[in-house]
Amino acid sequence: MDTITINSLNIGLSTNADGNRLYATLKPYFIKNKVVYLSFENTIPMSSSFFNSSFGELIDEFGIDMFKEHVIPININKSQLDLIKKYIGWHTEKELC
Repeated sequence: MDTITINSLNIGLSTNADGNRLYATLKPYFIKNKVVYLSFENTIPMSSSFFNSSFGELIDEFGIDMFKEHVIPININKSQLDLIKKYIGWHTEKELC
């Protein structure tokens, strides 16, 4: 399995444009049905705009289950993990409506 380190992508974590770049990086793994480790080592807090344009777009396009199966967060602190879980929970509720 491949590992993508967010910091190595030279993107911020606050804008839609930043999120779009992560989306573009992760999408080929979904298309090829491959799992990827996503490293949050030394990253700053992420904005909702970043989430919407990266994780949100992937979830909307491929579904929540595929997202959880294909993106494995590593080197992540508790607050970042809690935020991702909250975001995924919100998307899960949205899919059920």
